Amino acid sequence: MAAAGPVPVFNFYVALYDAPKPGLRGALTTVAQTAGAVFMGFAEVSGLNAETEMEEWREGGVNTAPLKFVKWGKHPNLMLKRGVSFSPELWDWHHESLYGTGDPPRKNGIIILTDRGGLTAGVPGLPVPLPLAVRTPVAAWSFSNGLPEKLQGPGLNAKGNEIAIETLEIAHEGLIRLSTAQIPGVGAALGSVL
Repeated sequence: MAAAGPVPVFNFYVALYDAPKPGLRGALTTVAQTAGAVFMGFAEVSGLNAETEMEEWREGGVNTAPLKFVKWGKHPNLMLKRGVSFSPELWDWHHESLYGTGDPPRKNGIIILTDRGGLTAGVPGLPVPLPLAVRTPVAAWSFSNGLPEKLQGPGLNAKGNEIAIETLEIAHEGLIRLSTAQIPGVGAALGSVL
């Protein structure tokens, strides 16, 4: 399904949920895994990048160009910014990762970009919050095994009138772009409408 025109960058949602235990890595996220997902509103998400580090090999007698081989993939940290809210959930996750006993709690997440209009309105059983249920998902990115590397509170200044923003930097082990059919709970709903 192609979008009718350019998609604005301001309609997006972020869902964070507990990562499966080690040994289940690499599998696509299922609706059951996202059952405890917490949908959060953020003002800005950056770091949706995937890079590949290349290795060059200069073969003797081949003077046109070096051969190139894939070395490994790199994924920069995700930066999520939002206005300060009543919920200390992100701070609790950081605290538990730093001071908890045992393995730190890892989170998987999905960032869903939606279009202005809505093809999925009125679809019963859609396991997403109401604002997403009335907008058409256009793109989604899924990251795995995230840890809160940096959490920054707002800069407080009695002379200013800016909105108090907190920033979460998530180090993760992989980022993939999902098709709309792969978004947990959305693919089947879109299929029933289209």
